Order: sequence, then structure tokens, then C-alpha cells
Amino acid sequence: MVLRPLAFLLVVGLGGCSMANVPAEDTGTSSEPSTSGSSPGSTGVNDAVCGDGQRSGEETCDGADLAGLSCPDIHPAYVSGTLACADDCRGFDVSGCTLDPGAPLVALNEVTSKGVDAGPYAGLGDAIELFNAGDSPADLSGWKLSDDPTFPPDKTYMFPPGSALAPQGFLVLIERDDAAMTGDFPFGISSSASETLTLADAGGRTIDVLTLDGADAVLSLCRLPDGLGAWTACDPTFGAANTAQTGDCGDGVVQPGEACDGSDLGGQSCASLGFPDGALACAPDCTLDTSTCGSDAEVAINEVESGEDRIELYNAGEQTLDLSGWILTDDDVAGYDPAADAEKLVFPPGTQLAPQQFFVVTKGIGPGQHPFGLGAGGDQVSLLRPDLLVADQLSYGADEAVVSLCRLPDGPGGTPTAGCTPSFGAPNVGP
Repeated sequence: MVLRPLAFLLVVGLGGCSMANVPAEDTGTSSEPSTSGSSPGSTGVNDAVCGDGQRSGEETCDGADLAGLSCPDIHPAYVSGTLACADDCRGFDVSGCTLDPGAPLVALNEVTSKGVDAGPYAGLGDAIELFNAGDSPADLSGWKLSDDPTFPPDKTYMFPPGSALAPQGFLVLIERDDAAMTGDFPFGISSSASETLTLADAGGRTIDVLTLDGADAVLSLCRLPDGLGAWTACDPTFGAANTAQTGDCGDGVVQPGEACDGSDLGGQSCASLGFPDGALACAPDCTLDTSTCGSDAEVAINEVESGEDRIELYNAGEQTLDLSGWILTDDDVAGYDPAADAEKLVFPPGTQLAPQQFFVVTKGIGPGQHPFGLGAGGDQVSLLRPDLLVADQLSYGADEAVVSLCRLPDGPGGTPTAGCTPSFGAPNVGP
């Protein structure tokens, strides 16, 4: 039997529980279970009819039409069993497949975009967990992990020689802190935009790919069951078996641990959070979405760039601003607790910004530097006054700040524009 290894891509957006599988090779399909709920007769991918028993459009499979594939075609670790099509026709259900007892099966298993807040990995930054669902050790020497599928050196974690993952074992990697010389992967995971993580073996073969909405991983996004199941909201369990989220996010009622739920905003509004106007919303992970709230400040987050993590502030007013005690953060500002934000920048006493002056903040742990990274896949930066009211906020999507995202014209009234010519410390220049 010739085993044709296929990589699997599971696109996750918990707001609508949308999941899709895409092949990494030209064999015509891919793998991994998908549990979004298209029913027979409903409209599937690209207007194809999921449930009619015939693949059409971009359907991966449909009922008994499995594109001629079986369990061993999906992944070399599967040697037999019964392959099925997922309910939404966007992927395969491998729950009936049988693993080779002598083969490893390594997969991305759990992700957080806001860092772990308890346990041995608390306060260390974004985290990614791998799990070996097979029955033999996996040699990870030379494997690669990146948030860019082209694996550029500055955005890629290379597993060192001797790296291994035991059967049923967990491996937790954390975001690298260059200043402290700690951590593993050299990229951040956005908490407000789409991200794609790619895991490849030493030969360059794609092993696993996860595309997710960063907001869905603020606490934890994980596979259930470990290594094999579909992605869902979870309680953080990095280094241990995954468990489903115990809250009731999505039931429309704010419960303990939720800032909002659906249309229930917990009595909050843009005004109560310190914004002058706008319509507050609730994100899919039951955190408040302030992206449509306005600002009345004369100071603006004027330009950002995710490659070198630079942030520019600009005083568009006529008076010098005293920024002593102001906070710069990429954390969620709804219910913001500065004591819980280990990566914030608090401007030291005596920090002033003159009228029409630009001030560039670089990444680092020194005075006037910010210790958090800016995700290439999207992020949100907020400037808070000492009373924690929002002075300004700037959000961007995937790849919009790789070169420069700037306000045109300069100042709080300027329109955030992607692809600007970098001009940190000087007036902004458009694409």
C-alpha cells in the first residue's frame, strides 16, 4: 500500500462555527473532522448542496462521495478504518480510522492569543501546544513552526536537534522575549484578527495548519479530543488534556467570567468605557468589542508596523500633553486591569509630548519601550489615560501593518490606511 500523506487545514471562526478543510497537496482533498452543522439539503461551500451525495463546488466530500479516499490516504498514521464525510461537507470525519500503533501523530493542539494567566506558563506570552496522539515517539528535530507559510527566518521557530515528543505527550511553546532571551517562537498571535499557523517536518512537508480568528483564542482554542478532534473554545489546560469551556458563551446572557454575551453588554457602552461615542459590540468569545467606539483625544496612535513592532504617537493639538502614567497596551480594554497586564507600557513621570510632535515607541523593556509584540496577522493597540479611559485605539487586520499602517492625515481624525510608506517620527506618507 502506498500511503499518501496529506496535510490538513482547519479554518476556525467560532463566531459562526465555520470550519473548512483544504488540501496541502494536489491529491484533491484533505483531512480532519469538522463539526459545523450544515444539514442535508442546505447550501454548502460556494452554493454546492451539502447532503446530496455528490461533491460539487469546493466541497471536500459529500455523503458517500469521499473522492475515492480512505483513512490511510488522509494521514500515514492511519492504517485502516472507516472514513466518513463531515456534516458540512468541508472535511473528513476520521473518528472511525485506526491508528498505526507504531506511528506518531503530531498535531497543533491548543492556542492562546493573550497568554496563559495561571499555571507554569502564566505571564510568559502567547502559547502554542503540540500533542502526539500516536503510540510511538516523534522526532521533531528540524521541524518548523511559523505564522507565515513561507517560513521566513525571522518569523519561524526551528525545533533544535534532539527535540522529541513522547506518545500521548504534550509540548508547550511560548512567544519569544528577545529582551529577556526567553521563549520559543518569534512571532505573536493576534487577539483581534485572523492568524494562520503552519507546522512542517524536517523535510518541509506540511504536518498541520490552523487558521483561526484570534479573538476566539483569547482564553484557549483547542482540539477535542486531543490531537484528533475539531477545534472549539476551551478552558486553558496547556501541558495537560484539553477540556471544553465551562462557561455558556453564546447563550445571550452574561455569566461569571464573561464581559458580554450576544446583545447583553453587561450594562456597558462606549461612553462607560471612556469613549465619546460609537456602538459597543460583543465579540464571539464574550469580550467587549470597542472597535467602533470613537475618540475625542488630540493625541493619536498615528502609525504602527508589525515587522519591527514600532508604534508612533502624535499630538495634533496646540498644548503640550503630559503622558506621565498613561498606558500603551495591546490587551482588551474592556474591564481592563493594569495589574493583570504584564506587557503594558506605563509612561514614566515627566513624559511630555509637545504640540505637533511625533513620538516613536519601540519594542523592548527599557524606559519608554513597549514589551508586547504586534502580530502580523492583526492586532489592536490602545492608549489609556491614568484613569484607564481610552485616549485612542488603532486596530488592523492581517498583513495590514507589515510595512506600515498609518493615519491619513496625521492625527485622531485620520483614516487608518494600510501600505503606507514608513515615516516614523515624521508626517505620514500614503502608499
